[in-house]
Amino acid sequence: MKSSRILWLTLAAAALTGCTPVQNVATLNFRADAAGGEIDAATLLPAQLVPADRLLSVTEAVERAPDGSVIVACQAGPRGVLSWGLCSHVTRKLSAGFLTESPNLFAGGVQTVPTSTLYRRTVVIVLDAGVKPEMLPALRAEAMRLNHAPYGIGGLGPDYDCSTYQNALQHAVGLPDVVPRNAWGIYLPQDAVAGGRVLWVGVQKVEGGS
Repeated sequence: MKSSRILWLTLAAAALTGCTPVQNVATLNFRADAAGGEIDAATLLPAQLVPADRLLSVTEAVERAPDGSVIVACQAGPRGVLSWGLCSHVTRKLSAGFLTESPNLFAGGVQTVPTSTLYRRTVVIVLDAGVKPEMLPALRAEAMRLNHAPYGIGGLGPDYDCSTYQNALQHAVGLPDVVPRNAWGIYLPQDAVAGGRVLWVGVQKVEGGS
C-alpha cells in the first residue's frame, strides 16, 4: 500500500514539469558533426552529435516536420527545478501550424495547439513515426475523436498522458507504439528517440550547422 502511494505521488509530481519522469538526460549540448550522414538515433541523446545538415533552428525543425511526425521536446534548466529530466514531453505535428498533444496535468487533457508553442523549447527532435500520407485522414479523425479526453498520469489509468496519447494515435492507423513502456512500466518521451528514425534536430542556437 505504501509503495503504491509513493508511486502515485511521484508520478503526480512529474506532471509539474512534463508528462513522465526522465532519468538520464541531464544536459543539452547538441553539436554539429560532419554533414551528409543519417542521425544515429541510438546514440543521439548520449552523444548529442548531429550531422550539420540535420541540425536546424527550433523553428525551422518544427516547420519542416512532416504532418504525422512525432516531436520530442527538451528544455534546459536547473536540475533541481527540472528534476524529472530535460526531454520530458512528446507531441505530434497534426497539420501545418498545429500540434496535437496531452500537455500535463494542469493544462487539461488532449488538445490541439499551435506549433509556436514549441518555439521556446531548447531542443526539439523530429521523428518519423511511420505515418504515411494516406494515413493522415484516419490520424486526424482519431485526434478529433479524442479531443478533450482527460489527462492521465503516467499511463496508469484509462486517460492519456503525452506518451500514451501518441501511442493511441499510432494504433488508430495500425502502427506500433512510438513510445515504448520501460522496465518500470512507465512511458518516457525520450525513449521514443532511440527506437525511431530521427529526421531533424532543432536547437535555439545553431553552431556550425546548416
